[in-house]
Amino acid sequence: MFKLDPNPTFWVPVALSIPGSTPVSIDVQFRHLDRDGLGRFFEGLKDRSDAESLAEIIVGWAKVDQPYSAEALDRLLRNYHTAAGELFAAYRKAMLESRTKN
Repeated sequence: MFKLDPNPTFWVPVALSIPGSTPVSIDVQFRHLDRDGLGRFFEGLKDRSDAESLAEIIVGWAKVDQPYSAEALDRLLRNYHTAAGELFAAYRKAMLESRTKN
């Protein structure tokens, strides 16, 4: 049955680029935002750091050697330069693009 009120969080596999290696997939638990909240989130990106913005929408992760925390997220972003863009892209895709099966 379709629910009018979505789950407050959802999991998405995110491929993170590793210099000199193939990408590694982690599972990220994101916070669902309604249309107004999502608009405010994207509008506010210019006023916050990547770590601050991602901390607003990431609830947890799996397949990472450290438990999720704001400090661990900041460490990930400092060590892997493309990670912020890859996380934002995965969230945007999950929220705004429909899923289809071939």
